[in-house]
Amino acid sequence: MRLTEIKNPSPPVATKSVREGGFTLIELLVVLATLAILTAVLLPALAGTKPNTPAHQCLNNERQLILGWQMYAADNNDLLPPNDYPFTTPYWTYPNKIWLKNWVVGTMEQPLDSSTRFGALELTDPNTLLSPYATNSSVYHCPADNYIDPFSHVVHPRSYSMNSAVGTIWWSYYNFGPPLGSPVQGGWLPGAAYNASQITWLTYGKMSSVTRPGTANTFVFTDENSYTINDGCFDAAAVAAPGQTYLIDYPSGNHGAAGVLAFADGHVIVHHWQDSRTYTPVAAQLGSGSTTSTLQSPDDPDCFYLAPLTSARR
Repeated sequence: MRLTEIKNPSPPVATKSVREGGFTLIELLVVLATLAILTAVLLPALAGTKPNTPAHQCLNNERQLILGWQMYAADNNDLLPPNDYPFTTPYWTYPNKIWLKNWVVGTMEQPLDSSTRFGALELTDPNTLLSPYATNSSVYHCPADNYIDPFSHVVHPRSYSMNSAVGTIWWSYYNFGPPLGSPVQGGWLPGAAYNASQITWLTYGKMSSVTRPGTANTFVFTDENSYTINDGCFDAAAVAAPGQTYLIDYPSGNHGAAGVLAFADGHVIVHHWQDSRTYTPVAAQLGSGSTTSTLQSPDDPDCFYLAPLTSARR
């Protein structure tokens, strides 16, 4: 019997369950759109800066501080850290250190606090309430801040201060009676001499209270001028009207006549000051800021910029 030759049929073409490598046009467009969005978000903060420049490093420092500030509020039932340190009180020789808890302890007005050894230690001290979130003491120093203090004979270990309208009371509780956790009193916000009973301008003790001018328009940190920096509070006037522009504490102009501002929503910018008076306090203000009600810089355009970012009318 003749065997019939049977040819093996061609194997069926397998259907690919997984497509071969590569991207579709739609996927590429999605990637490009994502990159464009990230660029749009980052460019305003990094405008005018290059990696590894002092301005870029200062941006990163304030970004870490504002993140720590936000994390502190999240860990403490929305309560913001204290911001009422007594600006002439040296931390290391004070007997009741528990009274001095603050977002940062110490004052650059005192040689011991502004010294290399003790200044670095106070930035990681447990009473510095942001220290668990910003663990490296170098985060508190702007790399462009090279001013040599004539009393401690070293560069200040801290360059940053917090908006005087932002934060809660700690020191004042032990000395004047307002409840712990109360909002700071914002005595310099009217622009005149200290007035603990000011009721014109909002102060913010909780993250949820930063509704006007809003988290995106309320600055929290800035690099302060080496002449006026003392405690961790940046006293800024919220009032700005023709003939009424006040500078109590002065911002830094260390970045080519510019300073860095960190806002409550987390974004950080380099801002160029328009008037040299803004960042050039007189030598007599070393460590003390302005302690008079004198108009420091009438019609300073930078005050018109900064005032509405400081607070809002009640």
